[in-house]
Parts: sequence; structure tokens; C-alpha cells
Amino acid sequence: MAMAAELAACKMDQRGYEERALHMLEEKYDEKFTIWQYAGREFTRGYFTVICSPEEAQDILFEARVANDGSYIEDDYVSAVVCDQAERQIDENLEYMEGYLLEKVVPVSKSLDSADADMSVEEFMSLKPGNRFAVYLMYCPQERGADKAYKELQKAFSGLDCMSGNIQLYVMQEEELKEMQGYLAEMTEPDSGFEERTEGKKRITIPFEKGILQMSDREFAEEAGGVL
Repeated sequence: MAMAAELAACKMDQRGYEERALHMLEEKYDEKFTIWQYAGREFTRGYFTVICSPEEAQDILFEARVANDGSYIEDDYVSAVVCDQAERQIDENLEYMEGYLLEKVVPVSKSLDSADADMSVEEFMSLKPGNRFAVYLMYCPQERGADKAYKELQKAFSGLDCMSGNIQLYVMQEEELKEMQGYLAEMTEPDSGFEERTEGKKRITIPFEKGILQMSDREFAEEAGGVL
């Protein structure tokens, strides 16, 4: 029976796999999805990968891995929704930073055995209490002032005090930030292309625990010397 299922899977074309993924996602979450990219099959592992988004929020991209024979689906939809919530909250918290900001939040562990795409960041962390986050902040300052920037960054996790991890703060020019915005809009997370685009850019790594920055204002000013 298993061999027959695998033979049937081998006969499917890309469109067939995409339709299978959409059907399984819609059945799991009871909503409609769009596939943006078919990323191919892992022949030795028996699954294929697609990049998707919900139809009603097409800026939330996530990866789904589907068994070639349709026996299971693993996806990062819930974590993608949770990270979108966190990005929006951080953006709101940093509204008074002098300049332009772009945020991208990525959890160390994305997998979650849940079909509740409406959960909050707090609920997500209650299910994965040891999880940590990389918070990428691309910043184009309008005025220099490390003290003011630090003061505002302390507010970044207001309402998100369940989160811990590292802020990766990149200081960029306005055009660079616009290019990065277009690039990240097509990515589920920063990849080698991100590293290429940020090569040579000033990066300040700021650890945070339970929403509290673990870098003093003096340490930040030393790290930011010459760019903020």
C-alpha cells in the first residue's frame, strides 16, 4: 500500500503537489491560502516544500513541508502569525525613534503542534517557554543621538515581556532600507542574501531577557560610536 502511494506521488506534477498543499493547509486551518513558491521535493525524506501566505494577509509568508503521499503536513504558519504580531507591536513601540525602521522577527524554533493561528505571543511562549528570538532592526536615523536611540529601544518590548533573544540593529541609508524592505517582503526569514546585503554595515547586537535590554546606555553608546 505504501509503495503504491509513493508511485502515485511520483506521477504528480508541480501543480498537483501545490494543490495537495493548499488542500491540507485549508483543512488544517479552515482558511484559504496562496502558494508563492514551489521549493521542490526532498526525495530522500519523502516531502516537498512550498512558500505560502494566507489569502487575507499576503504579507505573512511561511514555509510548509508536505509528505509526497499526503500523509502529513508540517508548517510554520502559527509562528509566522505570532512574529507578525510582534513586529507590529515593536513598530508601534518604536514610533518615536528619529528616523525610519524596518523590523523582522524570527524565532529560533518555529515548529509548533497547534492549528490555532489566532494565538498571542504570550500563548506561543507558554507552549515554547525556552524559545528565543532574533529581532532584526534596520534603522535609518534622521538625526544622530545614541542616547535618544537607546532610550527609545528600551521601549521595544513593551507588551512583549515574554520574549528573550537578541536585537540585531543595522544602521543603513534610506535607499538601502527601502531595498531591504522589498527583499524581506519575499523571504520567510533572512538568508545568505541578507548577509550579502548587510556586509560592511554597522551592526549592534543587543541581548534582551524578558523584554529588558541587557546592554547599558554606556555600552550602547560605545558600540554606536560614529553612526548614531
